[in-house]
Order: sequence, then C-alpha cells, then structure tokens
Amino acid sequence: MKGDVIAKRYAKALYELGQEESLEQKFLDELTMVVSVIQESSEFKSIMESPLYDITLKKKILQSIASELSLSTYMANLLNIMLDKDRFEYVDQLLDTYKEILNEIAGRVRANVISAIELDEVQQNKIAEVLSKLMQKEVAVEVSVDQSLIGGIVAEVQGLVYDGSIKTQFSKVKQSLKGEI
Repeated sequence: MKGDVIAKRYAKALYELGQEESLEQKFLDELTMVVSVIQESSEFKSIMESPLYDITLKKKILQSIASELSLSTYMANLLNIMLDKDRFEYVDQLLDTYKEILNEIAGRVRANVISAIELDEVQQNKIAEVLSKLMQKEVAVEVSVDQSLIGGIVAEVQGLVYDGSIKTQFSKVKQSLKGEI
C-alpha cells in the first residue's frame, strides 16, 4: 500500500514535468530502460536498495548507469531523489503508475493478459480489439505466459477478470462433479 502511494506521488510529479517540457514519452522510455537494468542486474538492485552501502557509492553507481543509458538530467535527478529518500525500491512501481497515467490521459486502459503460449502480434491485436469493444476504450495489451493455464487466456482490465483458460474450465467441471456425486 505504501509503495502505491509513493509511486503515484512520483509518477504524477514526473508526468506534470513531462507535460511542461513535452517529454512524457522520453520519460516513459527512460524509466523503462532503468527498470530493465534493475530487473537484469540483481547485484545493482541489491546495492541500490540496501542500507548497508554508502550513499556516495550508490550515487556514483547511479551516475554511471545514467550516463551509460543517456538519461535526461530530469530522470537522473528523480532517481537521485528516490535514492536520497530511500525509495529506490519503488522505481518499478513508478513505471507502472506512470504508464497508467499516460494511458488514462490518452483514453486507454491497460490489460494484463496471461496466455498458456506465446502470442504473436496478430493474436495480441485481436485480443486488444475484442477487449476495446468490451471496455469501449482503447486497450493496450501486456502479455505474459503461464503454461499452467493449459490453454486459453486470462485477461484483467480495470479490475475485471475475463478467464477463458482451460485450467479454470477443468476446475469448474471438477467442482460440478463433486456437487453431483
């Protein structure tokens, strides 16, 4: 809960700055790169989030990463502020919240789709089209794979879950059999 509040506060400030400077998309791209580095390097993540490491060392590492990624001064400053306030662990939530703000402003909603197999672009576009009709808004689809679904998909849009997975169908059949025996 605390992370959500923190992420919203930073995301809103970042969006307002991006809007003033016409850098909304640039900030999204930069945040995406930073989160990618955090996810790819568990060592970097643990150093930046650990209270055991000196803040000076953390800032040098962050400056090196910012330079390597060619981050804007604004983004480097934001990350430094988050580091100073011991909130670096919320960078990934910041990205998610920032995406939500951009989608809301653009009249889009985000759908998290879980599929049993990897979906190609045509399939993703078809799912987005169907969900757009249901939601009566443009839908941006983010797909992940979970082979335990066996087949089908599960889509979550604005708190609504559409479950068309075979795993759920099997579960329903099993439940109905238990009730009838």
